[in-house]
Amino acid sequence: MKIALLQLNARLGDPEGNGRKVEAAYAEAVAAGADLVLAPELAIPGYLLEDRLWEPGMRRRIEAESQRLAALSGPVPLVFGTARPAPTGRLWNELWWCEGGGLRHCAHKRALPSYDVFDEHRYFEPDPSPQPLVAFRGQRLGLSICEDLWADPQLGNVPVSYGVDPIAELAAAGATLILNASASPSALGSYLPPGRDAPWAIPSKDAQRRRLLPGLAQKHGLPIAYASRVGAESWLLFDGGSGLAMPDGRWQGGRPFQEETLLVDTGEPGEIWRTVEDGPWLRRALVTGIRDNLAKQGLEGLVLGLSGGIDSAVAAALAVEALGPDQVLGVAMPTRFSSAESSALAEQQARALGLGYLSLDAEAPFAGFASALEKALPGRAFGLTDENLQSRSRGSLLMALTSEPEVHRRLGSDRLAVLNTGNKSEAATGYFTLYGDGIGAFSPLGDCLKARVYALARELGEAVPQGVIERPPTAELRPGQTDELSLLPYVQLDAILGAALEAQRPEEGLADDLALLLDGEALSQARAALPRILGLLRRMEFKRRQLPFAFKVSPKAFGAGRRIPLTAL
Repeated sequence: MKIALLQLNARLGDPEGNGRKVEAAYAEAVAAGADLVLAPELAIPGYLLEDRLWEPGMRRRIEAESQRLAALSGPVPLVFGTARPAPTGRLWNELWWCEGGGLRHCAHKRALPSYDVFDEHRYFEPDPSPQPLVAFRGQRLGLSICEDLWADPQLGNVPVSYGVDPIAELAAAGATLILNASASPSALGSYLPPGRDAPWAIPSKDAQRRRLLPGLAQKHGLPIAYASRVGAESWLLFDGGSGLAMPDGRWQGGRPFQEETLLVDTGEPGEIWRTVEDGPWLRRALVTGIRDNLAKQGLEGLVLGLSGGIDSAVAAALAVEALGPDQVLGVAMPTRFSSAESSALAEQQARALGLGYLSLDAEAPFAGFASALEKALPGRAFGLTDENLQSRSRGSLLMALTSEPEVHRRLGSDRLAVLNTGNKSEAATGYFTLYGDGIGAFSPLGDCLKARVYALARELGEAVPQGVIERPPTAELRPGQTDELSLLPYVQLDAILGAALEAQRPEEGLADDLALLLDGEALSQARAALPRILGLLRRMEFKRRQLPFAFKVSPKAFGAGRRIPLTAL
């Protein structure tokens, strides 16, 4: 059987536009000889529309578009994800089998995830009943939706037990082929220093799917066709991963982060699963996040501080790759503590990337703030206040540029936003200035520990000057300042955060966990710093709540998937 898997990029709240995408891909698949066409979970409303799902008007639009698609279906079945009201007032997360101009079969999602970034019980009703099989061309097909796959108690690798195993039930009922429509956000595994391993490390989503899909196909002795969405929705990144898992462990798969109509064949042998490397995956994920968030939020250009440091250099390179140089403006903002090297590296990168470039004097507004304080508080000494004032002066200048007509002319639009350039190591420890370097519409690097930022810089090649990679990271807010003197060497800090934050290791065993990640003096220093770093991680929650959202690229990101009360001890 030839199955067309529609790997599509939906748009939240646009059922009509999403329906047109499904319609066009369906026609393409039928023309290519598909026997069956499978679209992703919630292909019509998009995953996940959150509280807009409560709007009566939105529910009517979703229903109308779903019925329109059903009516245009022909002899080749079109199977797609949508939603309809359940008797409880919540919704069913549904998979519609449409054929011959109408809805012929409907399946409900049975396992609803409500952990990490997922909150499906808020919107959907789980169906406790086993789903009937669909007879088609001599086969008995089982219909399932996303988390139904992950409910397997041995292979699912999720932190909850659902009390049902929908795939096992379909197989026991006599299914010969499983269809699964998904909208599954993806991520790298928990951070480990290069060359290290730990039994508690969390694998990447690609590695989890590599274990799950062929594992289920082998376990139940039947093929599993998996259609998942691509693109970005705010902080969530979807890489697709669509394909056909065969009972012999082989796989027919598509390309990550790319919309496509993937034609797979249950009569073909498939191949060994190709592992997605972390570096190229992360680069494509962040570029997709930038591009989709701008397009879907109605923005057209980005302004960012270009300091000559590693974070801003990587963010600028990613922004240019996502949008092109004409839609990005890099801004150097030196003060009295900025080195000539910083300005030179910023200008060098701007020329190499071809992006717009400005140098603004941040010393003048900083000196004005400092002077106002001196008049009110004679004899005050230079200190942390002045460091933060420099950062806030720069933040104000960047925000001013987004509404400046001359900048609109240069970037060809007045729909501009500031791109936040902070990283996860800084966010975890509160090493940033609220209303200064903490501003922006979103943060592409906000879920990347510093080590991953450096890895990205190397992956980006000539887009990031070698001088930026080689210099010690510094905010340049006082003489002789470096990040690692203020915090901890990043190799140690990121080892702590990779274990404590991303892998969620218990605090009482962290000192032992670090022995798998570090050696010698680095291990001793990291263990000695544990109480301070964990204390910062707890106390800085109020600052992180005010940061722009970060694209989720790790198993545990700040934001919706990590809900820590501000007042908790």
